[in-house]
Parts: sequence; structure tokens; C-alpha cells
Amino acid sequence: MPSIIELASVDFGYPGRKIFSQLNFALEKGEILGLIGPNSSGKTTLLKLMDGLLVPDRGRVLLLGEDIKRLSRSSIARKIAVVPSGVEVPFAFTAGEIVLMGRGIFLGRFGWEKKRDWEVVREGMALTNVLELENRPFWELSQGEKQRVLLARALAQEPEVILLDEPTSHLDLNHQIEIHERIRHLNALRNLTVLNISHDLNLAAEYCHRILMLSQGEIFCSGPPAQVITEDHIRSVYGIEVMVEPNPISGAPRVTPMSRAGLVRSQASQTVHVICGGGSGSDLIRRLLSRKIRVSLGVLNVGDSDYLIGKTLGLAMAAEAPFSPISEKAFAENKALMARADLIILERLYVGRGNLGNLKAAVEAVQEGRRVLVLESDPSQDYTGGEAREYYQRLRDGGATFCIDHSQILKEVEGVPS
Repeated sequence: MPSIIELASVDFGYPGRKIFSQLNFALEKGEILGLIGPNSSGKTTLLKLMDGLLVPDRGRVLLLGEDIKRLSRSSIARKIAVVPSGVEVPFAFTAGEIVLMGRGIFLGRFGWEKKRDWEVVREGMALTNVLELENRPFWELSQGEKQRVLLARALAQEPEVILLDEPTSHLDLNHQIEIHERIRHLNALRNLTVLNISHDLNLAAEYCHRILMLSQGEIFCSGPPAQVITEDHIRSVYGIEVMVEPNPISGAPRVTPMSRAGLVRSQASQTVHVICGGGSGSDLIRRLLSRKIRVSLGVLNVGDSDYLIGKTLGLAMAAEAPFSPISEKAFAENKALMARADLIILERLYVGRGNLGNLKAAVEAVQEGRRVLVLESDPSQDYTGGEAREYYQRLRDGGATFCIDHSQILKEVEGVPS
């Protein structure tokens, strides 16, 4: 795929502060590129270099093969449009007049707009769904409406590239998605090349073809979202623990931050062993860790969503191979973790032949005099032909404490009478 903007061996810095050194990067024609990274990693500086607003100390920025510093602002603006995260308009311009400003490069200093200019303006406003706002004062529009008007202004330039500097940072979730959907539509409709600076890793993963992750002025990695947005990369660049799993609908990587409070386990006063699976334990694990309670898990199949949480948080776990029934080895590891725990909790979960051993282990724990809390089970989650129900009855007969929800579980954990 041909490059439309290329940075070749670029050095750049502000007085007393180096930003880029020997930076090489290319924006490919027709792609939507997500530019991510922590604050001060160089994202906005890179955008300004690409638009020719900043000049490299060394190296070159090429726009369609030409050195951008040799091009006039008007020539650059015919190829590249920039959409900022917001703009203040001191005068009472209408939305239509704001969009018309994008035609300034075609009008000249004293030129007047022609029929063709208004056709382009209204086409851009229709594509961004703001045509009905044409005569409304810009200042009275909502943030979402303003951002769509700014996108329409960029389209009025008839550019080949749009550079977006956190276009949804001040918007609610509904308008964030709307803006990203508009951008994806324009990319498909016009083969528009897009660079989008974003702090929302989930939206970047969902809507971008490629992700470039910056760290301290260097390209940490670049590639398809699933290759870039990983737990290890985010831990290295952002310094936080997250869980990354595929979005169940789109398959794009989905990032879930882990509470810093939940990661402080060195002063845990007690240990709770949680039997869970299929995501049933995620909420309880978070709540227990936030209370400085040490947590262990098992038995979980490798790749299970609760397994991924435990792996990310470094919890002790008894694990089994993916899609495999609980082996004698995993069963013994689970029993060993239970023996070290002050309390055992059996989450409400789907039970089949493969994980029936978890219920058996809980029954044995009760018989050994261990304290076991059980979330009331749903009969529809029994896929064992009734065998699981028999285990639940043995738990009840053996003296396990049955709870209706997590609130009651936590009261029991903290020793507060229900």
C-alpha cells in the first residue's frame, strides 16, 4: 500500500526537551491509523509535523513524495485537513459559515464563495449529519454537534488525509461512537486516509485498521489492533495492569483496567479461594481484592475469562488445559489451594461433566470441616443430568452457607451477621 505521508529519520525537540530522534513512520493511503500512547509521548507533536506546522530539526516529512517544508500552506491544506478536539469561536458564526471556512483555500484572499463551494459545504454537512444545523449559531451547539461541524469543515477542504487530535475527548459515549462511525463511513466511501489520536484504547481497537503506540518519543510498536493492544504492551508503556480479551461481538481487543487497590495484596489479612468460571468470578474477585483479601482460584481452563483475570493479577490458580475436563493433577492442585485458604466460595456457574470436579472438591472441603460459602445455584445451569444438583444438596446437608448474592457473601467474608 503506498504511503501518503512519510517521516524519514526525523529529529525534533522543543527548547531543552528532545521529542523524536531518528523517527521513521509512514501513513498509508486509505487506512485508519490509531495513534495511542501516554501523555507527553509525542502524539500531538507528530500530528503537527505531519501537517507541516512544525519543522523537523533533521530528516524529512514527505507528502505524496514531496518535502512538506517546500509546499505552501494552501498546497498542504488541499491534501491534509486537521480536526482539533475542540475550538472556541469568538464571533457569532453559524454552523454553515464555520464549514464554509474550509473552502478558504479555494477562494483566495478576497474571493467570494460560488455555487460549487456551497455544494461541497452542504455535502460535507449531510455526510456528518449537521445539515439541519446550517443556520444555527455555532456557540449554542452541543459538543457532539460542534465536533461534527468541525469534521464537516475538514471535508470542505476536499482533503486526501484527515488528522484527528482526540476528536471525541469531550463527548459522551453515544457521540464518541457516532463520530467514529462517521469517520469509518467516510473512509469506506471516499478512501479517505485518517490518523486518529485517541486515549480510548477500546474505541481505537474497534475502529482503526492499524495502531501505532508511542512511548517517550519512540514507536514502541505498530500493527493490527490485536498485535499492539496487549497486556504486556500496556503494562510496559502505560505502567498499569489491565486485562485484554476479545470483544465477544467484534473480536477486537477489549481493555479492562485493574484497580490499583486490588493489586495491593502484601498486607492481606486472610485468603479466600474462589471456585468460578466463564466470567462468574470477575466481580467478586475485584471486590475481594479491594478489601485487601488474598484470592486464589481454581480449577479454571486456560483461556477462560476468569483465568485471564487471575493471570493478569498474578493470583495463585489451579489450571487445566483449554476445553479439557479436570484432571487428577488439577484436582489435587485445587485441593491444595483450598487447604491454604481461610474460606472457600463457590460461585454461581454453569456446571458440566468437565468442571463437575470443582463441586466435588467443595463437598470434600465441607466434609473436612472447612468453611464454604455457596451462591444459590440456578437449575438451568446444570448440564450434568442432575448430578450437580446432588452435589449442591450434599453441600447444604454438610453445613455450607448458601447466600443469595455477593452482598451477603461479602458480609459473611467480613464476619458481619446477615
